[in-house]
Amino acid sequence: MEADRSPTDLDAVLALDDAWNAAYHHRDPGRMMPLLAEDWMGFFPDGSVVFRADLLAGMRHNAPAALMFERHAAHVYGETAVTRGTLYADGVRVQSFLRVYARRKGEWRGVCVQVVA
Repeated sequence: MEADRSPTDLDAVLALDDAWNAAYHHRDPGRMMPLLAEDWMGFFPDGSVVFRADLLAGMRHNAPAALMFERHAAHVYGETAVTRGTLYADGVRVQSFLRVYARRKGEWRGVCVQVVA
């Protein structure tokens, strides 16, 4: 039996995921900061781990490009949710990713991303 959850949970996570994409598109750490939990972590194909402050500091240095995000899946598991997608820059596939969100004190925030080449 599936856990009872409000249909707005998925809507909230999808809106958060869209806001994450928009922050990248604008290369704007001010837009990204409120979307991520203080203890956010990212894992990259080369084995590196990036923390929230590093991600925010590096966003302004991303080369300008026409970005397109393609979402493949999204699912809510109680107080946790995941989205999976692919990023294209100037029409070329750059990466795929799995984003993890958690609801803390009633608010959804990004807590982790796993990026694959």
